[in-house]
Amino acid sequence: MNRTKRYRSGLVLLTLVVTAIFVLSCSKEKPVGDVFNKGVPGNNSADLLRRVSADVVSLKPDLVIVMVGTNDLLNTRKMLSVSDYYNHMNQLTDSLLQHGISVVLVSPPTADSLHLFERHDAALYPATPMQLLENGRDTLRALCKAKDLLFIDLFGHFKEMGIPVHEKDLIIRNRFNSDSNDGIHFTKEGNQLLASFIYKQLIKHYDDLGSLKIVCFGDSITCGVFMEGKGTTEGDTYPAVLKRLIKGEAPQIIIERE
Repeated sequence: MNRTKRYRSGLVLLTLVVTAIFVLSCSKEKPVGDVFNKGVPGNNSADLLRRVSADVVSLKPDLVIVMVGTNDLLNTRKMLSVSDYYNHMNQLTDSLLQHGISVVLVSPPTADSLHLFERHDAALYPATPMQLLENGRDTLRALCKAKDLLFIDLFGHFKEMGIPVHEKDLIIRNRFNSDSNDGIHFTKEGNQLLASFIYKQLIKHYDDLGSLKIVCFGDSITCGVFMEGKGTTEGDTYPAVLKRLIKGEAPQIIIERE
């Protein structure tokens, strides 16, 4: 009788040990991350500040990639001063950091001024569009330096590459590549270039992107207007391409200056 009891006790103990080992081994498995597209067309920094809690903080992400400023600086219906832009971005980053969320700021890209002036009154701009974008870039760079955040200079990268070339390049929508006088939004190739550039900067600073929950937070460029998969991480939006790059499902895009 005692021998049977000891056998059963030993069996229970062995079962508990095996279960504990299994639980511990499962807990050591790498967490699976994801990418979310939270871009909304027409948004400026004030709009992002209003929806950061509902659209970002509520998801409890590890990392947020913020790209906003084109509407702040160039959209005459949403235009703000550079100082207001700085203040909004300062509040936005503080809100995210207070929740333990890592923040990456991406400068607004270059734009085709000739197309822009077909849709907006040039007299309403206090400086040239490129100068305004450069001022916005410098503002974000200073903010990132003050807060020790990763800054990705998309404006400088595109400027160095000579993008855009009016009615000729394949990156920003124009009559040549899209039969449109857009001058702001990206083509499919543009989103591939954007995602690849961001990805190359991220892997320098984050060891395992695949385990992180990442939110791409911004305006219509993040949303991917005119793209298949608009507003999602499927199709040809930049968050979709970034997701595939992180998962190893897409090659990095390298486009040399012409």
